[in-house]
Amino acid sequence: MFRTRHTVATTLLMVSALTLVGCGSDDEAATATASSTTEEESARSPEPDEAEAAEPAAEEDDTSVVDFLRTADVDDALVNRLGEVGDANGYGLGVDVATDLEARRRLASTQVETCRNVAVGHRTWEGLQASDASAGASEEQAAAMADFLREEFCPHVAPYKEASLPKQALGGPDQDPRGGRGLASPLSWWDARYQRVSWSKGCATQTGQPTGEPVAYRLADDAVVCATVPPAQSLKKHLISLDVVFASPVGEARARDAVLALLPSDASADEETEGINPDWSYLEGGCLNVNFSTERLESVVAEVKKDAEPWAHAIYYSDGATDDGAVGAYTGKVKQILLSTGANESGLTGDLTC
Repeated sequence: MFRTRHTVATTLLMVSALTLVGCGSDDEAATATASSTTEEESARSPEPDEAEAAEPAAEEDDTSVVDFLRTADVDDALVNRLGEVGDANGYGLGVDVATDLEARRRLASTQVETCRNVAVGHRTWEGLQASDASAGASEEQAAAMADFLREEFCPHVAPYKEASLPKQALGGPDQDPRGGRGLASPLSWWDARYQRVSWSKGCATQTGQPTGEPVAYRLADDAVVCATVPPAQSLKKHLISLDVVFASPVGEARARDAVLALLPSDASADEETEGINPDWSYLEGGCLNVNFSTERLESVVAEVKKDAEPWAHAIYYSDGATDDGAVGAYTGKVKQILLSTGANESGLTGDLTC
């Protein structure tokens, strides 16, 4: 696979995408995913396996969306105002085609995340418009949506409120029962091994505000792990994708050691590939992808994913990674690492995407 950003890694499964339809004739209309669920966001969350995709949860999902909007202080009146702007600009079923309240709530849920990410500096309005235009919106449509979010919608969105940190009794084993040491390990192992720290202080600007349940752990005096707990029952609260964030940029040797410490003991760096930002990104940035070979990881991952592979990959960023790509060129120094299961390969164009 090749990486497209979140962040996941890490979003709630119930926040599904609306279709963004560009201007033009029916035959020429560009259909793609709107900014409310960019490709970048989907890679933050683990890729769903067959068990995930088969999970029925329509009624429960609807309740979750309503609850999520309520905690963000977004009522149905505001949802409908956003929906009207979306309908007028093709962020639904087509230009000037009305969506129902359920669809508008889904759009509002993902735009709450947009508001919060802009507020902490993880995204910009310029990047949002560029992302929407790449998904099929005209510049005018993307600007209309961004203007409404900035001036009318986002001022009403309550800031993300972090849950209190749990009490912990540290001193757990250095590897989980299957031989993992962090990546794909269960949350219970993490809680026994590393101290939980504040997400808002250590992770928000680098990785964005979470839509799902966030966790952050202190790895060292100058490094934290930021992750989102997968909502799918099939993943059993195993962290199969995470970010390592350093207080200040470190050398590649230190970055490699940090990655190896979170992989089974047989892991070794195998392949390095430089990456570039997607064509539509307004940012001029780059990254370095390193694939790690580890036979033991396959058995670690097999507990929660059917497509387990003896590979992991780490993407190094000298400044940071956003929904719009890497911030700045890759310099050989590393501020942030995205670590995930599986090998990371170049896309159809031959380029690896940051």
